[in-house]
Amino acid sequence: MPQTRVRSEVTGWAARGSSPTAILTRGWGTGLFRGGLAFVAVAALGQAVAFAVNLSQATGVSAGTTAKLGWLYFGWFQHAAVTTRLTPSVGGVPAGSALSSGAGLTANVGLAMMLGTFLAIAILYRGGRAVADRAGGGVGARVLHGIKVAPAYTIPPFVLSGLVSIDIPIPRNGLVTGSLQLQPWDLSWFVLPLLIAAAAGAAGGLRSGRYELISHDPWGRRAAGVIGGGLRMFVLGLVLSFVGLFVLAAVRPGATRTYFETISGPPTDQTTMNIAHHVLLLPNQSMWVLVPAMGGCDGLSGGGVSATFLCYSKVPTTVSVSPEGLTSATPVVQADFAKAPSGYFLFLLVPALSVVLGGRYAASKRARLRWEAVGMGAASGVVFAVLVAVGSWLASVSAGLSSPTGGIPANASVLIGPGVLAAGLLALVWGVLGGGLGGWLGGRKIPPSAQLSGPSSLSRWRTADTA
Repeated sequence: MPQTRVRSEVTGWAARGSSPTAILTRGWGTGLFRGGLAFVAVAALGQAVAFAVNLSQATGVSAGTTAKLGWLYFGWFQHAAVTTRLTPSVGGVPAGSALSSGAGLTANVGLAMMLGTFLAIAILYRGGRAVADRAGGGVGARVLHGIKVAPAYTIPPFVLSGLVSIDIPIPRNGLVTGSLQLQPWDLSWFVLPLLIAAAAGAAGGLRSGRYELISHDPWGRRAAGVIGGGLRMFVLGLVLSFVGLFVLAAVRPGATRTYFETISGPPTDQTTMNIAHHVLLLPNQSMWVLVPAMGGCDGLSGGGVSATFLCYSKVPTTVSVSPEGLTSATPVVQADFAKAPSGYFLFLLVPALSVVLGGRYAASKRARLRWEAVGMGAASGVVFAVLVAVGSWLASVSAGLSSPTGGIPANASVLIGPGVLAAGLLALVWGVLGGGLGGWLGGRKIPPSAQLSGPSSLSRWRTADTA
């Protein structure tokens, strides 16, 4: 039959493209070009932010120093470590503080400004898809082809981090002086860009092979629906968290006015920098809202210290910054806390809507049976949990300290932000239960069992292949 021949030709072409030789040799030119293009685009964004901030300063620095700061922004898009060294100013450090001995404080700080991270992921995703489209093969081969964008994105920053010396002074004040430094050949500048590029490129390769994946009925079709549903849950969670904060800002205009007066107040030449940083950190902000909305907490953990500062049982009511806290045993930020007002529990709608709609999407797109719709919606919650855990880590600030400060001992590693493990477990519960409900809602019109009188799934896929 013609349909059978067409399917055989497609299957044979995929098999030829999936041979070990084809996987090893095809697609490298496109992969290197696309990976290099992503590196240039993300590095250019870092330079643009640095030069925009420098131009807004009353007393700017040289172009060379600004370019080095722009390179640090590239690292901040990947959660790569940047070393911060602080030493006491003359007469500016209280007695008994961490810096009063003159030894100084060194912190290796990791931060991902996630808007830049998402830009990198988007470009690498499209690059991985382009490589896979060009190289061909089955779905597994296409995933491997997509990863070929990683070397050209990963190797340049690691090499430059070893060759370029960066030591940018922190603006002087009456308390401390110091600098931002880049340690040569820091592995975080290799490993983290590699993981981001490999994951994004593999996702692009998987997208390229989606039709071949779906043709493997039923497991391939179900996997495609589960992945799509879990991704939609995560994106909806971030978007609805931002919308929730926007609504809260409209309901509490006084707090909103105070915030904007703070970031735009003196010194006024810092306003552009504050706004630019806030825009780049908007996805981080959404993650810091999404996890507490699910019932988790944002806080500080590590070094024998565990403290929370945002959850339903503990929300800040007043916040004040203590300059002495930078070098003494008292916290830098002092705040009063209380239980969340009843209106804050409306944030429960954020994860609820996200998981139900994501589960419904998975069922409506790929499910063929009613029980299958519920199972696919629930399984989407597992993908959602993985994405929330990874997003929580990216949204957090990690720091390795070499001197005791604020009650944290020396040589301690701390994480400030959503609790990664707790966030993943909460997302798993929300995703499985809510996704199952969404799958049930999306599968109500789907027959409860297979209809033998209708065309078989094999016939349907033969017809699709012919088309």
